[in-house]
Amino acid sequence: MADINIKEISDLKKKIYILDKVTLVLWVALVLLIYFNQNEIFLLLLFIQIILYIVRRRCKKRLKEKEYLAKMVEERTIELRIQRDKSLKESKELSDALEALAKAQDELVRKERLATVGSLTKGLVDRILNPVNYINNFAGLSASLTRELEEEIASSRECLGQEKFDDINEMLAIIKQNLDKIDGHGRSMVKLIKDMEELLRDREGKMAEADLCALCRVGTEVFARTHREEMEAGGISLNVICPDAPVTVEINVEQFGKLLDNLLRNSLYALKKKQSRVDFSPSVTVKVEQLQHDAARLSVRDNGIGIEENIRSRIFEPFFTTKPTAEASGVGLFYCRETVLRHKGSIEVLSEKDRYTEIIVTIPNTQKHQGDE
Repeated sequence: MADINIKEISDLKKKIYILDKVTLVLWVALVLLIYFNQNEIFLLLLFIQIILYIVRRRCKKRLKEKEYLAKMVEERTIELRIQRDKSLKESKELSDALEALAKAQDELVRKERLATVGSLTKGLVDRILNPVNYINNFAGLSASLTRELEEEIASSRECLGQEKFDDINEMLAIIKQNLDKIDGHGRSMVKLIKDMEELLRDREGKMAEADLCALCRVGTEVFARTHREEMEAGGISLNVICPDAPVTVEINVEQFGKLLDNLLRNSLYALKKKQSRVDFSPSVTVKVEQLQHDAARLSVRDNGIGIEENIRSRIFEPFFTTKPTAEASGVGLFYCRETVLRHKGSIEVLSEKDRYTEIIVTIPNTQKHQGDE
């Protein structure tokens, strides 16, 4: 509609311009006709001039109406645009508010779940740890007594007779085996309880600016020294890839150091597990990147056994593990996820069975709330 009005206004202006020129020419012609005393032609041209004047006046009136209408349309259009922009702004604000509310609700549910786990864990720790320690201690004492009994029986071998001696030794071997199992499971239980205690610790630690690259270099060096024998025996290479410039992030250094250690432990286990089945060149790569939009990325990738697709969605659940009970309690990746969420970041898993696993952690460079900006 606006385009039609503009075209009509343009056509009317052209028409009035032509009428003005024709009227000017006719006025000149009328003057000349008066001078040459051509009355009949003069009257004819004068009649035409009067008609042109009427037509021009009507065109100007229509032009004025069209311009007024166009102005009204333009003002209304501007008003509608302002209302549209206002609606879009309000819609975005509402969308942001709903998104913030959803995040707050998720965070509240997560904290409530963690608080529930913590409450249950605290009760278990208080009631189980001491009895388990007693079991472990008495299992150790019983194993020592068994060894002493073996020595006493060995010294009385001639009195007992060979058959009786063999029977007693067989029973002692079974007792020792049972005590070893009790001790092993007891130690696993203590480790599990200690890991459960770790969940109870206050995680709202102090945030500080740190170079993520430096933290990863130091963390991998410490891990390599701690597990040097395992890594050298398996020929496992550990690489760190970082940009030339520092990647400064606001984090809890202790928590992120433990996060990296947990991820590296999982990679080491996956590599050793694969080495027991096939011959390959095991490697772990830790990579740090500075992303756009003020975010940093940390990834830990290994070429180990990978993660089966049917359990991939469960690996961050507390106490879920595919490792033997004596080797893991299932809180490592749960701790990693909680640490990342506490830093307002995200964690994802990419994996292909028997080929690789890559854990990707993305966090903002600063922990400043959007509402504080």
